[in-house]
Amino acid sequence: MGWQIHYCQTATSTQDVAAELARAGAASGTVVIAEMQSAGRGRKGHRWHSPPGVNLYLTAILRPKIEPADLPRLSLAAGVAVAQAVEVFAPGLVKLKWPNDVWVRGKKAGGILAQTMKLGTAESNVVLLGIGLNVNLEAEQIPPDLRNSATSMRIEVGAPCDRVRLAALLFEHLQRTLVDLETKGFEPIRARFERLSALTGKTVSVVDSGVEFTGKVTGIDEDGALLLETESEKRVRLRAGEVSFSGLSSP
Repeated sequence: MGWQIHYCQTATSTQDVAAELARAGAASGTVVIAEMQSAGRGRKGHRWHSPPGVNLYLTAILRPKIEPADLPRLSLAAGVAVAQAVEVFAPGLVKLKWPNDVWVRGKKAGGILAQTMKLGTAESNVVLLGIGLNVNLEAEQIPPDLRNSATSMRIEVGAPCDRVRLAALLFEHLQRTLVDLETKGFEPIRARFERLSALTGKTVSVVDSGVEFTGKVTGIDEDGALLLETESEKRVRLRAGEVSFSGLSSP
């Protein structure tokens, strides 16, 4: 895959620009990077704080050679790629919170948003893989209501990070991870995710379709579902949901 990068000073969101390019026939591997977003968003429509010139905001157009039912694995695989790139700058400080948050020293520094688009026929379906990463955001630039839960690489490392080098590393790891997913399946990626998991062994509450489940996380399965062991020793398997730590404000 050759990455073809479209650079924007400003965008409503890189997802919006990528969607327009996909409708116009952009090839797999086309990437939109913006210096700032006026309406950046994360999962479930949550706003993504996107000030100019300090972070990494991008969306990649992908046509992965995997079954539609396996697309949730793509988000987990992308998280692994992001974490591996961030680890170069913040060794030993990076974790992944299922399903798609990147943590640095116990706070959220990045997120993944994978959305599918239908372009007429099933064969032309594409995935818009959005990645937002707080790189050089200063502590005072974080909105007050997010300061207990959000951070940046600069805050946790104590020095500015080279965004160009970080982006290059990210594309290298993303390329390798996507090839592994298509050629070797999810198992090698699952093992990498488990190594980086912030939740394994923790007691959490997960709200899925309005139902709350509480239990100890034992890992993820071959489909990328989160596995919980409840007090009744019943094993619960969750494909989606919002995770909070039961009785804890931080990991």
